[in-house]
Parts: sequence; structure tokens; C-alpha cells
Amino acid sequence: MDTIADLFGVTAPSTLQLVFLGCAAFGALFFIVMMALMLVGDVLGGVMDTAFDTEFSMDSDLSFELFSLQGIAAAVMMFGLVGNFTLSATDMQVLAVFSGGIAAAMSMYMVKIMMQGISNLQADGTMKIRDAIGENGTVYSRIRPNETGEIQIAVDGTLRTLTAKAKDKTLLIPTGEFVEVVNVIGSTLIVIPMSEEE
Repeated sequence: MDTIADLFGVTAPSTLQLVFLGCAAFGALFFIVMMALMLVGDVLGGVMDTAFDTEFSMDSDLSFELFSLQGIAAAVMMFGLVGNFTLSATDMQVLAVFSGGIAAAMSMYMVKIMMQGISNLQADGTMKIRDAIGENGTVYSRIRPNETGEIQIAVDGTLRTLTAKAKDKTLLIPTGEFVEVVNVIGSTLIVIPMSEEE
């Protein structure tokens, strides 16, 4: 190694520098590949399904299963980068290894926070119909006596059109009337008309 370095007029890297450089290169490559798979997983899955008529999926769920691999890749990369920088700046091997270890731990923690943030951005999409109890809405499709109709009501911050039935089975509630949800049976809302004072 020294002979090759002398030919190019540079100093041959030490064994520890080679370890740091190898960690930085391998970790960076692996981390970039993992992030790319997470970001383009749906596209890749669609291409594989079309080309080979298979059920192949590389969506974001897989990236969350591989979270530990992403964290390890980031840790290895930062260990190599920070360790090499510290070794070049101070020429102290113990300090370089120690600072590389701290950087590795911090990067794993940051990847964990990043993945939790990405997970929190995903919408649940489920609605708890019992959250509609006590809410007010308007009749969208009239509610005939002892029959169901439809009302528009905001549930969990989203305006929805849901099936409803009058609590008083003899009551006709016309379209446009304001109603209050008093109960839920299955997926049907039980409503009463709102008085003028309300």
C-alpha cells in the first residue's frame, strides 16, 4: 500500500482510516439504497407485478420492517465519516473511535425519529361512528316514518353522508332539516330534529 501511495505522491492511509472509509462508503451506499426502496417502492412493485405477473410489494410497510437496517446503515456511515474526520483533525485514534461511536448512536436515534414522523404522516382513514353522537347535521335525503334516510354530518373533522333514522318512528324529517344524533345502532345514526331554539 505504501508503494502505491508513493507512486501518486500521497500518504498511505492507516488501517483505522481504511476501516473508517470502508464504513462510510458501505453505510452511505446501503442507506441510500434503503431510502430509495422506501420512496419508490410502489413504483417498483407495480413494475414487478406487470412484468412478471407476481404479487411483489416494496411499499412503505416494508421499509418500516427494515427500519433497523436503515438505522444500522446510517450508524455505520456516520461512524466512518465522523471517525475519519476526527482522526484526520486530531490524529488521536481513541478519540476518533469514541466520536465515531457517539455519531453512530445519534444517527440511529435520528433515523428512528424520522421514521416515526413519516409513520405519523399516514392517515388512519378509519372513522369511529360513535363519535357522531351529540353532533349536529342536516338531512340530505329525507327520513320517512320508520324508514332510513341520509344526513350530512362532520365526524372526526370530515363531512360525511351517513344513513340515519328518526328516533320517533312516526316522524317525517324533510331534506334540509337540522338534526342531532342521539344514538348509533350498527352503522345507522338515530336522530332527532333540532328545535328552533337550538
